[in-house]
Amino acid sequence: MLSGAASVARAWSGYIDSLFNGAISNATLTHIGELHAGLLAKYPDFLAFAVTLIYCGFLTMGVKGSAYFNSVFTLINLCVMFFVVVVGISFADISNWDQEGGFAPFGFSGIVAGAATCFYAFVGFDSIATAGEEAKDPAKSIPRATIVSMSVVTIGYIMVGATLTLMVPYYTLNPAAALPDAFAAHGATWAKYVVSVGALCGMTTTLFGSLFSLPRCVYAMAVDGLLFSWLARVNEKTKVPIITLLLCGFLSALIALVFDIEKLVEFMSIGTLMAYTIVSASVIILRYQPGSRCNIKSPSHSLAPTPGTQMTPTTPTPKLEEGEGGELRSSCRWLCKVVGQQENGVVVAWSVVLFTVTSAALCALLQFGGDFFALPYPAAWAVIIAIVLICILIFSVVSILAHRQNHLMLSFTVPLVPLFPLTSIFINVALMVHLNPMTWIRFVVWMALGLLVYFAYGQYHSREGEPVSSYSTLLTEPTPAGNTVFGSVQHTLSNVTAKIASAATEDKKPIVEQEEEVGDNDL
Repeated sequence: MLSGAASVARAWSGYIDSLFNGAISNATLTHIGELHAGLLAKYPDFLAFAVTLIYCGFLTMGVKGSAYFNSVFTLINLCVMFFVVVVGISFADISNWDQEGGFAPFGFSGIVAGAATCFYAFVGFDSIATAGEEAKDPAKSIPRATIVSMSVVTIGYIMVGATLTLMVPYYTLNPAAALPDAFAAHGATWAKYVVSVGALCGMTTTLFGSLFSLPRCVYAMAVDGLLFSWLARVNEKTKVPIITLLLCGFLSALIALVFDIEKLVEFMSIGTLMAYTIVSASVIILRYQPGSRCNIKSPSHSLAPTPGTQMTPTTPTPKLEEGEGGELRSSCRWLCKVVGQQENGVVVAWSVVLFTVTSAALCALLQFGGDFFALPYPAAWAVIIAIVLICILIFSVVSILAHRQNHLMLSFTVPLVPLFPLTSIFINVALMVHLNPMTWIRFVVWMALGLLVYFAYGQYHSREGEPVSSYSTLLTEPTPAGNTVFGSVQHTLSNVTAKIASAATEDKKPIVEQEEEVGDNDL
């Protein structure tokens, strides 16, 4: 997310610079000079640095104020997108899809490589899930918002992309300002400025989305103990973790200052793809966990979903059918001869790991050894390795299907488990293989830093070992709140009922309060 916010800030700055014919970049190069380092950008982008900090300032106002601000820019962006399609199609020339390689000049491999790099265009929907505590009915609104937003974005990208490539040949596009230059090429200079407003509004909302979700993720990790407890401090007035927001904003601004957009986009893409791969794997593993590991705490430890919500010790919580999750099906006892007697859920977890590693090996073989398969007589060793890897994939899928799923009754669950998440894992891995080797090196370094923090601090302070609390009912129980901002975990019913009795319904009230304040003593 840091690189995501930085890349959008860098794109925002580059767009402004292109509107002024490169005056900003030229002035920076003249007075400061180039950054003579291969891993850094050509010049420091002070405008990207400044705009990131300014947007962080807007987000400190709280959810309600920043949401109104973001909604206005989103509406403007949608109107300009509609304008681009309607006006741009009048300049369409179908011959642009027939010359210089045709509709797909770089073939299927080029499409996949482009998808891996431009995957960042679809990463904003995860911000919806991070705002679950602020939603009125997250069990319904989050899935609906995710589906609607992804549908609108996908349709919009297809329409704008098709219109743009029909207006001008793809090889004449200016990456810094493609749409304005396309209209200018047809003499519609007036449209150039309309499109520029929409582009800036679109990048503004994207930057807002990145900076909005980033501190919430860090906050959640700090509450769990994975990160330092002072990152979970919430401002009493705005109910926003301002320290975390400003820290994340400054780091994003610093990254935008010294890295160019190409490196940031690739780095963000690989991080996002890895995160989505982990999420897909987690869905499978959790679905096949035994009931003893997924049981909700007894009602005596339950939480108040929101202030003002009536709640008693008998409030129903999701239940699991004991003894089913992770068990081997009676018709698949033969698998015990292969893997031996294991605890429920262990075989499924290792099968997911095996599937992921094998998918990476198969995709790498097809990507870097594709020439051996293209020969009139493919190399025997390449064919044998591919067949072995495919057999391992099939075995891992069968091993997962041979076990029973648990039956946690949720309002919304991922359909077609495990086939749907496994397909997601394979596609994500295939996209990651197409990324630049230097991107992988940067990613490994970044992961090493994260693992260092985890093994040095997070594993000793994490609360993951505690039983799952009814905090998880946030995504299973409809609530009438909607005017709440941040919240954290409470562990006793007595304090919960006291909070309910005194809870107000004003805008900036946290969902639930924490029994023990997070302080420096926790470090």
